[in-house]
Amino acid sequence: MIRRTAVVTVAAVGALGMLSLVQPHSALAAGGSPTAYVANDNDGTATPIAIATNTPGTPITVGSCPQGLAITPDAATAFVVNDCSGTVTAITVSTNVTGTAITVGDAPVGMAIAPNGQTAYVANNNSNDLTPFTVATGVAGAPIPIGAATGPRAIAITPNGATAYVADTNSGTVTPVTLATDTVGTPITVGDDPEAIAVTPDGSTVYVANAGSGSVTPITVATNTAGTPITVGPGPDGVAISPDGAFAYVSNGGAASVTPISIATNTALTPITVGTAPAGLAFTSDGKVLYVANVVSGTVTPITVATNTTGTPIPVGHNPIPLSITPDQAPVAALSVTVEPAGTPTRFDASASTVAFGTIARFKWTFGDGTTSTTSTPTTTHTYGRAGTFTASVTETSSGGTSTTRVFTGQSVLRNGGPQAVASASVIVAGVPVPSTGAGTVLRIGVLVMVLGTLTAVASVWRRARGTPPTRP
Repeated sequence: MIRRTAVVTVAAVGALGMLSLVQPHSALAAGGSPTAYVANDNDGTATPIAIATNTPGTPITVGSCPQGLAITPDAATAFVVNDCSGTVTAITVSTNVTGTAITVGDAPVGMAIAPNGQTAYVANNNSNDLTPFTVATGVAGAPIPIGAATGPRAIAITPNGATAYVADTNSGTVTPVTLATDTVGTPITVGDDPEAIAVTPDGSTVYVANAGSGSVTPITVATNTAGTPITVGPGPDGVAISPDGAFAYVSNGGAASVTPISIATNTALTPITVGTAPAGLAFTSDGKVLYVANVVSGTVTPITVATNTTGTPIPVGHNPIPLSITPDQAPVAALSVTVEPAGTPTRFDASASTVAFGTIARFKWTFGDGTTSTTSTPTTTHTYGRAGTFTASVTETSSGGTSTTRVFTGQSVLRNGGPQAVASASVIVAGVPVPSTGAGTVLRIGVLVMVLGTLTAVASVWRRARGTPPTRP
């Protein structure tokens, strides 16, 4: 947790009048742009896409038949699951350089990284198990058996990191796994050939895309019971849930379309035409754009969510399937305070704050005396009505919507929020300014004596003028 605390004393306030508690600030730092990664099954590559411009970069060679992809919460590493190689390839996001391949199970296809970023889990379709590996070291742990001939293909972890839900393509079920003990629970019957899975940000519901049934099955997490299937298009094999938890979008591989589902009502809405054989889906952290990988078209289609309209397809490699976007990061807040006495505006400055992607869009100020304020700029003022000690703070939100809260929908974190988005300061406000000599009280008494002496002298002169004997003061 990163906090910068400013402590101001009454003596300092009185002597200096104004006190800045941090070095002079540079202009508010803005970050770069998130990157989408899409893995191209036929090429054995992953293509990075600059989200700011929707421009594809140089393809990165990974393993054979890449089928799954997830990115660490800190946006540092993208992991690509290689079906034909039985491996996972790590890509350093800052350089797009690959590391040593991690050996997992037979025919790995799906992957999820726990919300805390410590452990990744790979679904191995042919060996019917999950392979956990430590993200920091790439060391694989003991496989977790899911069940004979189940064919685990996709995996989603609940936002609290407690349970993994595994879509079993061969058995038409979803298997819950308690991750603290690697205990496999009772399979939940869904539709035919479940291919993709996601979970709502509040962790209440899992949505499963059943490719063979043309449906999506909601599962209530609290009871592990399946709800009424929602009919979508033919061959649904991708599902993503918006950061606000309002919609699930499902790619219909047999219809060149994406179907939005209202989560509040579990109702399918009007399908959106995209490229041929859409598969992987990924939302930007702010939920404004959904990216769709089109297998046969060799493109990625951006969808503006507010209108459900498509943009210009982005050319990538051959048979792009999985898609993921680097998680947005919380701002790193910094706070400086220029203190004035009660009744005079005190200045608060968060200009030294930084952000990984985009800009800092919102500053929520708490002044410690019961008042708050929200601004879009990094500076503000507040006038304290009385002397005292106050704890002031600023809570920042990035332009991608990230602040103190983490948002996770199953495979990769969308918003990596945390306490670093908050900075605080303990501010001691004086009732009246003390002159720079440090002898304010003595000077005020001296001035009072001088005034009284002057008044006494005037009174004496007035009495003499009227012939009245002066009185002794």
